[in-house]
Amino acid sequence: MTNKLILIDGNSIAYRAFFALPLLNNDKGVYTNAVYGFTTILLRILEEEQPSHMLVAFDAGKTTFRHQTYKEYKGGREKTPSELSEQFPILRELLDAFQIKHYQLENYEADDIIGTIAKQAKAKNWQVKVISGDKDLLQLVADNVDVQLTKKGISDVMTYTPKILLEDMEVTPEQILDLKALMGDKSDNIPGVPGVGQKTAIKLLKQFNTLENLYDHLDEVTSEKLKEKLEANKKEAFMSKELVTIDQDSPPIKISADDTKFSGYQDQKLNDFFKELGFNSLLNRIDGAEEDSVTTTLEALEYEIVTEVKEDLFTGQDAFEIEILDENYHTEEMIGAAIVNEKGHFFIPVDMIEKSEVFKKWAEDETQKKYVFDAKKITVLLNRLSISIKGISFDILLASYLINPSENNHDVPAISHRFNEKNIRFDEEVYGKGAKKGLPSDDKDWQEHIVRKTKMISKLKVQMEQALKQKKQLALLIDLELPLALVLGKMEATGVKVDEQRLKDMGERIKGATRQARRRNL
Repeated sequence: MTNKLILIDGNSIAYRAFFALPLLNNDKGVYTNAVYGFTTILLRILEEEQPSHMLVAFDAGKTTFRHQTYKEYKGGREKTPSELSEQFPILRELLDAFQIKHYQLENYEADDIIGTIAKQAKAKNWQVKVISGDKDLLQLVADNVDVQLTKKGISDVMTYTPKILLEDMEVTPEQILDLKALMGDKSDNIPGVPGVGQKTAIKLLKQFNTLENLYDHLDEVTSEKLKEKLEANKKEAFMSKELVTIDQDSPPIKISADDTKFSGYQDQKLNDFFKELGFNSLLNRIDGAEEDSVTTTLEALEYEIVTEVKEDLFTGQDAFEIEILDENYHTEEMIGAAIVNEKGHFFIPVDMIEKSEVFKKWAEDETQKKYVFDAKKITVLLNRLSISIKGISFDILLASYLINPSENNHDVPAISHRFNEKNIRFDEEVYGKGAKKGLPSDDKDWQEHIVRKTKMISKLKVQMEQALKQKKQLALLIDLELPLALVLGKMEATGVKVDEQRLKDMGERIKGATRQARRRNL
Protein backbone atom coordinates (compact mmCIF):
# COMPACT_ATOMS: atom_id res chain seq x y z
CA MET A 1 0.00 0.00 0.00
CA THR A 2 1.37 3.43 -1.02
CA ASN A 3 2.11 5.82 1.81
CA LYS A 4 0.08 9.02 1.81
CA LEU A 5 1.62 12.13 3.34
CA ILE A 6 -0.37 15.25 4.26
CA LEU A 7 1.66 18.44 4.72
CA ILE A 8 -0.17 21.40 6.25
CA ASP A 9 0.94 25.03 6.17
CA GLY A 10 0.10 25.77 9.81
CA ASN A 11 0.33 29.57 9.74
CA SER A 12 -1.64 29.91 6.52
CA ILE A 13 -4.49 27.66 7.64
CA ALA A 14 -4.61 29.26 11.10
CA TYR A 15 -4.93 32.72 9.51
CA ARG A 16 -7.67 31.50 7.19
CA ALA A 17 -9.58 29.93 10.07
CA PHE A 18 -9.21 33.01 12.26
CA PHE A 19 -10.62 35.42 9.70
CA ALA A 20 -13.24 33.00 8.36
CA LEU A 21 -14.97 32.52 11.72
CA PRO A 22 -16.35 35.01 14.22
CA LEU A 23 -14.18 35.77 17.23
CA LEU A 24 -15.13 32.88 19.52
CA ASN A 25 -13.99 32.03 23.00
CA ASN A 26 -14.84 29.30 25.47
CA ASP A 27 -16.38 29.64 28.91
CA LYS A 28 -12.93 30.48 30.33
CA GLY A 29 -12.57 33.48 28.03
CA VAL A 30 -9.89 31.84 25.85
CA TYR A 31 -10.10 32.71 22.15
CA THR A 32 -10.68 29.57 20.09
CA ASN A 33 -12.00 30.46 16.62
CA ALA A 34 -8.72 29.75 14.77
CA VAL A 35 -8.28 26.50 16.70
CA TYR A 36 -11.88 25.49 15.99
CA GLY A 37 -11.55 26.15 12.26
CA PHE A 38 -8.19 24.36 12.16
CA THR A 39 -9.78 21.39 13.94
CA THR A 40 -12.60 21.09 11.41
CA ILE A 41 -10.01 21.03 8.62
CA LEU A 42 -7.99 18.31 10.38
CA LEU A 43 -11.11 16.20 10.88
CA ARG A 44 -12.09 16.62 7.24
CA ILE A 45 -8.61 15.64 6.08
CA LEU A 46 -8.52 12.56 8.31
CA GLU A 47 -11.97 11.48 7.12
CA GLU A 48 -11.30 12.06 3.42
CA GLU A 49 -7.63 11.20 3.05
CA GLN A 50 -6.90 8.59 5.75
CA PRO A 51 -3.18 9.48 5.64
CA SER A 52 -0.34 7.26 6.77
CA HIS A 53 1.89 10.30 7.46
CA MET A 54 1.17 13.90 8.53
CA LEU A 55 3.13 17.02 9.35
CA VAL A 56 2.10 20.58 10.17
CA ALA A 57 4.80 23.14 9.47
CA PHE A 58 4.93 26.56 11.13
CA ASP A 59 6.93 29.74 10.53
CA ALA A 60 9.53 30.16 13.26
CA GLY A 61 9.64 33.95 13.34
CA LYS A 62 9.40 37.17 11.39
CA THR A 63 12.84 37.07 9.75
CA THR A 64 14.21 34.41 7.39
CA PHE A 65 17.16 33.99 5.04
CA ARG A 66 15.08 35.82 2.39
CA HIS A 67 15.41 39.05 4.37
CA GLN A 68 19.15 38.93 3.65
CA THR A 69 18.27 39.18 -0.04
CA TYR A 70 15.52 41.78 0.37
CA LYS A 71 15.07 43.58 3.69
CA GLU A 72 11.52 44.66 2.76
CA TYR A 73 10.36 41.07 2.24
CA LYS A 74 6.85 40.77 3.78
CA GLY A 75 7.32 44.34 5.00
CA GLY A 76 3.79 45.47 4.25
CA ARG A 77 2.04 42.93 6.44
CA GLU A 78 -0.02 44.09 9.37
CA LYS A 79 0.81 42.87 12.84
CA THR A 80 -0.79 39.54 13.76
CA PRO A 81 -3.85 40.19 15.96
CA SER A 82 -3.18 39.26 19.57
CA GLU A 83 -6.43 37.23 19.55
CA LEU A 84 -4.78 34.99 16.94
CA SER A 85 -1.25 34.97 18.37
CA GLU A 86 -2.44 33.57 21.68
CA GLN A 87 -4.07 30.65 19.87
CA PHE A 88 -0.86 29.24 18.36
CA PRO A 89 0.25 27.51 21.59
CA ILE A 90 -3.22 25.94 21.78
CA LEU A 91 -2.88 24.84 18.16
CA ARG A 92 0.29 22.97 19.03
CA GLU A 93 -1.46 21.35 21.99
CA LEU A 94 -4.26 20.37 19.61
CA LEU A 95 -1.78 18.70 17.26
CA ASP A 96 -0.23 16.86 20.20
CA ALA A 97 -3.70 15.63 21.16
CA PHE A 98 -4.19 14.41 17.58
CA GLN A 99 -0.67 12.89 17.72
CA ILE A 100 0.27 14.79 14.56
CA LYS A 101 3.89 15.90 14.16
CA HIS A 102 4.54 19.64 13.92
CA TYR A 103 7.79 21.41 13.16
CA GLN A 104 9.35 24.85 12.70
CA LEU A 105 12.88 25.96 11.86
CA GLU A 106 14.64 29.22 12.66
CA ASN A 107 15.49 31.35 9.62
CA TYR A 108 13.13 29.34 7.37
CA GLU A 109 9.46 29.44 6.52
CA ALA A 110 6.85 26.71 6.69
CA ASP A 111 7.00 26.57 2.86
CA ASP A 112 10.65 25.47 2.98
CA ILE A 113 9.91 22.70 5.47
CA ILE A 114 6.97 21.51 3.38
CA GLY A 115 9.01 21.66 0.16
CA THR A 116 11.90 19.69 1.66
CA ILE A 117 9.71 16.94 3.12
CA ALA A 118 7.58 16.79 -0.06
CA LYS A 119 10.71 16.28 -2.13
CA GLN A 120 11.81 13.41 0.13
CA ALA A 121 8.38 11.77 -0.08
CA LYS A 122 8.22 12.29 -3.84
CA ALA A 123 11.53 10.46 -4.21
CA LYS A 124 10.02 7.55 -2.25
CA ASN A 125 7.04 7.56 -4.66
CA TRP A 126 4.60 8.43 -1.87
CA GLN A 127 1.33 10.22 -2.54
CA VAL A 128 1.63 13.76 -1.15
CA LYS A 129 -1.00 16.42 -0.56
CA VAL A 130 -0.11 19.93 0.60
CA ILE A 131 -2.81 21.98 2.39
CA SER A 132 -2.40 25.76 2.36
CA GLY A 133 -3.86 29.09 1.35
CA ASP A 134 -0.60 30.25 -0.26
CA LYS A 135 -0.31 29.99 -4.05
CA ASP A 136 3.50 29.95 -3.81
CA LEU A 137 3.20 26.27 -2.90
CA LEU A 138 1.77 25.51 -6.35
CA GLN A 139 5.38 25.24 -7.52
CA LEU A 140 5.47 21.89 -5.69
CA VAL A 141 2.68 20.35 -7.79
CA ALA A 142 3.82 17.14 -9.50
CA ASP A 143 2.44 13.80 -10.65
CA ASN A 144 2.33 12.50 -7.09
CA VAL A 145 2.15 15.85 -5.28
CA ASP A 146 -1.22 17.65 -5.11
CA VAL A 147 -1.67 21.09 -3.57
CA GLN A 148 -5.04 21.93 -2.02
CA LEU A 149 -5.65 25.65 -1.61
CA THR A 150 -8.35 27.31 0.46
CA LYS A 151 -10.13 29.74 -1.86
CA LYS A 152 -12.69 31.37 0.42
CA GLY A 153 -12.98 30.76 4.14
CA ILE A 154 -11.92 27.27 5.17
CA SER A 155 -14.42 25.00 3.44
CA ASP A 156 -14.16 26.24 -0.17
CA VAL A 157 -11.05 24.49 -1.49
CA MET A 158 -9.48 23.55 -4.82
CA THR A 159 -7.00 20.74 -5.35
CA TYR A 160 -4.35 21.28 -8.00
CA THR A 161 -2.67 18.59 -10.08
CA PRO A 162 -0.39 19.51 -13.00
CA LYS A 163 -3.37 19.18 -15.38
CA ILE A 164 -5.75 21.26 -13.25
CA LEU A 165 -3.09 23.93 -12.67
CA LEU A 166 -2.57 24.28 -16.42
CA GLU A 167 -6.33 24.50 -17.02
CA ASP A 168 -6.96 26.98 -14.20
CA MET A 169 -3.93 29.27 -14.36
CA GLU A 170 -2.48 28.44 -17.81
CA VAL A 171 0.97 27.73 -16.37
CA THR A 172 2.96 24.66 -15.34
CA PRO A 173 4.22 24.14 -11.76
CA GLU A 174 7.71 25.18 -12.90
CA GLN A 175 6.31 28.45 -14.28
CA ILE A 176 4.75 29.50 -10.97
CA LEU A 177 8.12 30.99 -10.01
CA ASP A 178 8.36 32.92 -13.29
CA LEU A 179 4.76 34.07 -12.96
CA LYS A 180 5.36 35.46 -9.47
CA ALA A 181 8.69 36.96 -10.58
CA LEU A 182 6.92 39.01 -13.23
CA MET A 183 3.68 39.98 -11.48
CA GLY A 184 5.06 40.22 -7.94
CA ASP A 185 3.03 39.55 -4.79
CA LYS A 186 1.71 42.42 -2.70
CA SER A 187 0.91 40.17 0.27
CA ASP A 188 4.63 39.29 0.62
CA ASN A 189 5.88 42.69 -0.61
CA ILE A 190 7.57 41.04 -3.61
CA PRO A 191 8.11 43.77 -6.24
CA GLY A 192 8.07 41.85 -9.52
CA VAL A 193 7.90 44.07 -12.59
CA PRO A 194 5.66 47.10 -11.91
CA GLY A 195 2.84 47.31 -14.42
CA VAL A 196 2.91 43.61 -15.30
CA GLY A 197 -0.20 41.80 -14.09
CA GLN A 198 -1.18 38.16 -14.21
CA LYS A 199 -2.62 38.26 -17.75
CA THR A 200 0.46 39.90 -19.22
CA ALA A 201 2.77 37.57 -17.28
CA ILE A 202 0.92 34.48 -18.55
CA LYS A 203 1.03 35.80 -22.11
CA LEU A 204 4.79 36.29 -21.86
CA LEU A 205 5.34 32.82 -20.39
CA LYS A 206 3.29 31.23 -23.17
CA GLN A 207 5.63 32.86 -25.64
CA PHE A 208 8.98 32.55 -23.84
CA ASN A 209 8.36 29.72 -21.32
CA THR A 210 10.75 30.97 -18.59
CA LEU A 211 11.93 34.26 -17.11
CA GLU A 212 15.49 33.55 -18.27
CA ASN A 213 14.40 32.88 -21.84
CA LEU A 214 12.26 36.01 -21.82
CA TYR A 215 15.22 38.20 -20.97
CA ASP A 216 17.44 36.34 -23.46
CA HIS A 217 14.94 37.27 -26.19
CA LEU A 218 13.72 40.60 -24.86
CA ASP A 219 14.03 42.15 -28.30
CA GLU A 220 11.18 39.89 -29.46
CA VAL A 221 8.69 41.61 -27.11
CA THR A 222 6.57 43.66 -29.49
CA SER A 223 5.20 46.23 -27.03
CA GLU A 224 7.77 48.94 -26.51
CA LYS A 225 6.21 50.05 -23.22
CA LEU A 226 6.28 46.52 -21.85
CA LYS A 227 9.84 46.03 -23.07
CA GLU A 228 10.90 49.20 -21.24
CA LYS A 229 9.28 47.99 -18.00
CA LEU A 230 11.02 44.63 -18.28
CA GLU A 231 14.39 46.22 -19.03
CA ALA A 232 14.10 48.71 -16.16
CA ASN A 233 13.16 46.05 -13.62
CA LYS A 234 15.29 43.08 -14.64
CA LYS A 235 17.09 43.01 -11.31
CA GLU A 236 13.80 43.12 -9.37
CA ALA A 237 12.32 40.34 -11.52
CA PHE A 238 15.17 37.91 -10.85
CA MET A 239 15.29 38.88 -7.18
CA SER A 240 11.54 38.23 -6.97
CA LYS A 241 12.02 34.78 -8.47
CA GLU A 242 14.67 34.04 -5.87
CA LEU A 243 12.37 35.20 -3.07
CA VAL A 244 9.42 33.01 -4.11
CA THR A 245 11.54 29.91 -4.72
CA ILE A 246 10.92 27.33 -2.00
CA ASP A 247 14.19 25.93 -0.67
CA GLN A 248 13.84 22.17 -0.99
CA ASP A 249 17.49 21.25 -0.51
CA SER A 250 19.44 23.25 2.06
CA PRO A 251 17.25 23.71 5.18
CA PRO A 252 18.98 21.96 8.13
CA ILE A 253 15.77 20.10 8.97
CA LYS A 254 16.01 17.59 11.81
CA ILE A 255 12.94 15.71 10.71
CA SER A 256 12.41 13.47 7.70
CA ALA A 257 9.41 12.16 5.80
CA ASP A 258 9.76 8.85 7.67
CA ASP A 259 9.40 10.71 11.00
CA THR A 260 5.93 11.97 10.09
CA LYS A 261 4.20 8.61 10.62
CA PHE A 262 0.60 9.08 11.76
CA SER A 263 -0.85 6.16 13.70
CA GLY A 264 -4.11 7.76 14.74
CA TYR A 265 -5.13 9.75 17.79
CA GLN A 266 -6.01 8.62 21.28
CA ASP A 267 -9.77 8.89 21.43
CA GLN A 268 -10.14 9.81 25.08
CA LYS A 269 -7.26 12.30 25.07
CA LEU A 270 -8.77 14.18 22.13
CA ASN A 271 -12.24 13.87 23.62
CA ASP A 272 -11.04 15.52 26.85
CA PHE A 273 -9.22 18.25 24.91
CA PHE A 274 -12.36 19.09 22.90
CA LYS A 275 -14.38 19.35 26.09
CA GLU A 276 -11.77 21.64 27.65
CA LEU A 277 -11.95 23.95 24.64
CA GLY A 278 -15.75 23.80 24.52
CA PHE A 279 -15.84 22.04 21.12
CA ASN A 280 -18.78 19.88 22.11
CA SER A 281 -20.31 20.01 18.64
CA LEU A 282 -17.22 18.17 17.31
CA LEU A 283 -17.32 15.34 19.84
CA ASN A 284 -19.47 13.12 17.66
CA ARG A 285 -16.85 13.29 14.90
CA ILE A 286 -14.25 11.39 16.89
CA ASP A 287 -14.46 7.70 17.70
CA GLY A 288 -13.96 8.15 21.42
CA ALA A 289 -16.73 10.65 22.00
CA GLU A 290 -18.79 9.67 24.98
CA GLU A 291 -22.37 8.90 24.11
CA ASP A 292 -23.82 10.79 27.04
CA SER A 293 -27.30 10.33 25.63
CA VAL A 294 -27.11 6.55 25.97
CA THR A 295 -26.57 6.06 29.67
CA THR A 296 -27.29 9.06 31.84
CA THR A 297 -27.40 8.34 35.56
CA LEU A 298 -29.48 10.94 37.37
CA GLU A 299 -29.68 12.11 40.94
CA ALA A 300 -33.12 11.86 42.51
CA LEU A 301 -35.42 14.85 42.02
CA GLU A 302 -38.50 15.55 44.07
CA TYR A 303 -41.22 17.68 42.54
CA GLU A 304 -44.82 18.58 43.21
CA ILE A 305 -47.65 18.39 40.69
CA VAL A 306 -49.67 21.58 41.00
CA THR A 307 -53.41 21.02 41.31
CA GLU A 308 -54.24 24.64 42.01
CA VAL A 309 -52.13 27.67 41.18
CA LYS A 310 -51.77 29.89 44.23
CA GLU A 311 -49.95 33.19 44.60
CA ASP A 312 -47.45 31.74 47.07
CA LEU A 313 -46.16 29.44 44.30
CA PHE A 314 -44.12 32.33 42.91
CA THR A 315 -41.15 34.20 44.35
CA GLY A 316 -40.51 36.93 41.79
CA GLN A 317 -37.40 35.11 40.57
CA ASP A 318 -38.75 32.00 38.88
CA ALA A 319 -37.42 29.68 36.20
CA PHE A 320 -40.24 28.75 33.83
CA GLU A 321 -40.57 26.32 30.94
CA ILE A 322 -43.32 25.00 28.68
CA GLU A 323 -42.59 21.76 26.82
CA ILE A 324 -43.55 20.85 23.26
CA LEU A 325 -42.29 17.82 21.33
CA ASP A 326 -41.73 19.46 17.96
CA GLU A 327 -40.13 22.70 16.80
CA ASN A 328 -43.25 24.44 15.51
CA TYR A 329 -44.42 26.29 18.60
CA HIS A 330 -47.26 27.93 16.62
CA THR A 331 -49.19 24.67 16.25
CA GLU A 332 -47.51 21.96 18.35
CA GLU A 333 -49.42 20.70 21.39
CA MET A 334 -48.15 21.90 24.78
CA ILE A 335 -47.63 18.86 27.02
CA GLY A 336 -46.72 20.48 30.33
CA ALA A 337 -44.96 23.29 32.15
CA ALA A 338 -42.82 23.75 35.22
CA ILE A 339 -41.65 26.38 37.66
CA VAL A 340 -38.51 26.12 39.77
CA ASN A 341 -37.55 28.59 42.48
CA GLU A 342 -36.21 28.65 46.01
CA LYS A 343 -39.47 27.13 47.25
CA GLY A 344 -39.10 23.96 45.19
CA HIS A 345 -39.80 22.19 41.91
CA PHE A 346 -43.32 22.29 40.47
CA PHE A 347 -44.92 20.59 37.46
CA ILE A 348 -47.95 22.44 36.11
CA PRO A 349 -50.43 20.80 33.71
CA VAL A 350 -51.25 22.99 30.70
CA ASP A 351 -54.97 23.07 31.43
CA MET A 352 -54.13 24.45 34.87
CA ILE A 353 -52.29 27.35 33.22
CA GLU A 354 -55.11 27.96 30.76
CA LYS A 355 -57.83 28.36 33.40
CA SER A 356 -55.85 30.01 36.21
CA GLU A 357 -56.27 33.75 36.70
CA VAL A 358 -53.51 33.63 39.33
CA PHE A 359 -51.07 32.25 36.77
CA LYS A 360 -52.15 34.84 34.19
CA LYS A 361 -51.66 37.63 36.74
CA TRP A 362 -48.14 36.37 37.52
CA ALA A 363 -47.22 35.90 33.88
CA GLU A 364 -48.34 39.40 32.91
CA ASP A 365 -46.69 41.11 35.91
CA GLU A 366 -43.58 42.98 34.75
CA THR A 367 -42.14 43.01 38.28
CA GLN A 368 -42.17 39.20 38.53
CA LYS A 369 -38.78 38.18 37.05
CA LYS A 370 -38.80 35.07 34.90
CA TYR A 371 -35.88 33.00 33.57
CA VAL A 372 -36.64 30.96 30.45
CA PHE A 373 -35.26 29.00 27.54
CA ASP A 374 -36.25 30.69 24.26
CA ALA A 375 -38.21 33.81 25.19
CA LYS A 376 -39.69 34.04 21.70
CA LYS A 377 -41.13 30.53 21.92
CA ILE A 378 -42.54 31.14 25.41
CA THR A 379 -44.15 34.40 24.22
CA VAL A 380 -45.91 32.67 21.33
CA LEU A 381 -47.00 29.63 23.36
CA LEU A 382 -48.56 31.70 26.14
CA ASN A 383 -50.19 34.00 23.60
CA ARG A 384 -51.98 30.91 22.29
CA LEU A 385 -53.44 30.64 25.81
CA SER A 386 -54.45 34.34 25.74
CA ILE A 387 -51.59 35.28 28.10
CA SER A 388 -49.24 38.16 27.31
CA ILE A 389 -46.10 37.34 29.28
CA LYS A 390 -43.96 40.13 30.74
CA GLY A 391 -40.97 40.23 33.05
CA ILE A 392 -38.68 37.79 31.19
CA SER A 393 -35.27 38.91 32.41
CA PHE A 394 -32.99 36.10 31.22
CA ASP A 395 -32.99 33.67 28.29
CA ILE A 396 -30.43 30.86 28.41
CA LEU A 397 -30.88 30.11 24.69
CA LEU A 398 -29.79 33.61 23.70
CA ALA A 399 -27.02 33.52 26.30
CA SER A 400 -25.76 30.25 24.84
CA TYR A 401 -25.58 31.74 21.34
CA LEU A 402 -23.47 34.60 22.68
CA ILE A 403 -21.16 32.42 24.76
CA ASN A 404 -20.68 29.59 22.26
CA PRO A 405 -21.70 30.84 18.79
CA SER A 406 -19.82 27.99 17.09
CA GLU A 407 -21.99 25.33 18.71
CA ASN A 408 -24.79 23.75 16.72
CA ASN A 409 -26.86 22.33 19.57
CA HIS A 410 -28.41 24.85 21.93
CA ASP A 411 -31.12 22.86 23.68
CA VAL A 412 -31.27 22.77 27.49
CA PRO A 413 -29.51 19.39 27.99
CA ALA A 414 -26.71 20.28 25.56
CA ILE A 415 -26.10 23.65 27.21
CA SER A 416 -26.18 21.96 30.62
CA HIS A 417 -23.49 19.48 29.62
CA ARG A 418 -21.30 22.27 28.27
CA PHE A 419 -21.43 23.82 31.74
CA ASN A 420 -20.67 20.45 33.33
CA GLU A 421 -24.23 20.05 34.61
CA LYS A 422 -24.91 16.38 33.84
CA ASN A 423 -27.97 15.70 36.00
CA ILE A 424 -30.33 15.74 33.02
CA ARG A 425 -31.22 13.42 30.18
CA PHE A 426 -31.21 14.39 26.53
CA ASP A 427 -34.65 14.76 24.93
CA GLU A 428 -34.08 11.72 22.70
CA GLU A 429 -33.63 9.54 25.77
CA VAL A 430 -37.04 10.56 27.06
CA TYR A 431 -39.13 11.06 23.92
CA GLY A 432 -37.30 8.98 21.31
CA LYS A 433 -36.70 10.37 17.84
CA GLY A 434 -38.03 10.24 14.30
CA ALA A 435 -41.15 8.19 13.75
CA LYS A 436 -40.88 6.77 17.27
CA LYS A 437 -40.91 10.17 18.98
CA GLY A 438 -43.67 10.59 21.55
CA LEU A 439 -44.57 10.71 25.25
CA PRO A 440 -43.41 7.78 27.42
CA SER A 441 -46.19 5.62 28.81
CA ASP A 442 -45.12 6.52 32.35
CA ASP A 443 -46.19 10.13 32.98
CA LYS A 444 -43.55 10.51 35.66
CA ASP A 445 -40.77 10.12 33.06
CA TRP A 446 -41.70 13.12 30.96
CA GLN A 447 -43.05 15.25 33.81
CA GLU A 448 -39.81 14.88 35.73
CA HIS A 449 -37.83 15.67 32.57
CA ILE A 450 -39.65 18.98 32.14
CA VAL A 451 -38.98 19.85 35.78
CA ARG A 452 -35.28 18.93 35.42
CA LYS A 453 -34.97 21.16 32.38
CA THR A 454 -36.54 24.03 34.32
CA LYS A 455 -34.17 23.41 37.22
CA MET A 456 -31.27 23.60 34.76
CA ILE A 457 -32.58 26.94 33.49
CA SER A 458 -32.42 28.20 37.08
CA LYS A 459 -28.90 26.87 37.67
CA LEU A 460 -27.52 27.91 34.27
CA LYS A 461 -28.83 31.45 34.65
CA VAL A 462 -26.28 32.10 37.40
CA GLN A 463 -23.34 30.51 35.54
CA MET A 464 -24.16 32.03 32.17
CA GLU A 465 -24.66 35.47 33.62
CA GLN A 466 -21.14 35.27 35.03
CA ALA A 467 -19.74 34.01 31.71
CA LEU A 468 -21.39 36.88 29.85
CA LYS A 469 -19.93 39.37 32.33
CA GLN A 470 -16.45 37.97 31.65
CA LYS A 471 -17.02 38.30 27.91
CA LYS A 472 -18.50 41.79 28.42
CA GLN A 473 -21.66 40.65 26.64
CA LEU A 474 -24.24 40.76 29.42
CA ALA A 475 -25.43 44.21 28.34
CA LEU A 476 -25.73 42.91 24.77
CA LEU A 477 -28.11 40.20 25.99
CA ILE A 478 -30.17 42.39 28.32
CA ASP A 479 -30.32 45.57 26.23
CA LEU A 480 -30.52 44.18 22.70
CA GLU A 481 -30.92 40.44 22.16
CA LEU A 482 -33.63 39.76 24.74
CA PRO A 483 -35.82 42.81 23.95
CA LEU A 484 -35.53 41.99 20.25
CA ALA A 485 -36.58 38.35 20.86
CA LEU A 486 -39.62 39.53 22.82
CA VAL A 487 -40.65 41.92 20.04
CA LEU A 488 -40.22 39.17 17.45
CA GLY A 489 -42.29 36.82 19.62
CA LYS A 490 -45.13 39.35 19.76
CA MET A 491 -44.90 39.86 16.01
CA GLU A 492 -45.08 36.12 15.39
CA ALA A 493 -47.99 35.76 17.80
CA THR A 494 -49.90 38.67 16.26
CA GLY A 495 -49.13 37.76 12.68
CA VAL A 496 -49.32 39.96 9.60
CA LYS A 497 -52.59 41.03 8.01
CA VAL A 498 -52.94 39.90 4.41
CA ASP A 499 -55.29 41.34 1.78
CA GLU A 500 -56.45 38.10 0.17
CA GLN A 501 -58.23 39.75 -2.74
CA ARG A 502 -55.20 41.87 -3.60
CA LEU A 503 -52.98 38.80 -3.54
CA LYS A 504 -55.39 36.98 -5.89
CA ASP A 505 -55.43 40.00 -8.24
CA MET A 506 -51.61 40.09 -8.26
CA GLY A 507 -51.56 36.38 -9.04
CA GLU A 508 -53.88 36.85 -12.02
CA ARG A 509 -51.75 39.72 -13.35
CA ILE A 510 -48.61 37.61 -13.10
CA LYS A 511 -50.33 34.69 -14.87
CA GLY A 512 -51.45 37.03 -17.66
CA ALA A 513 -47.95 38.50 -18.06
CA THR A 514 -46.49 34.99 -18.15
CA ARG A 515 -48.92 33.89 -20.89
CA GLN A 516 -48.06 36.94 -22.97
CA ALA A 517 -44.32 36.30 -22.58
CA ARG A 518 -44.77 32.70 -23.71
CA ARG A 519 -46.73 33.77 -26.80
CA ARG A 520 -44.01 36.28 -27.72
CA ASN A 521 -41.35 33.58 -27.41
CA LEU A 522 -43.38 31.20 -29.60
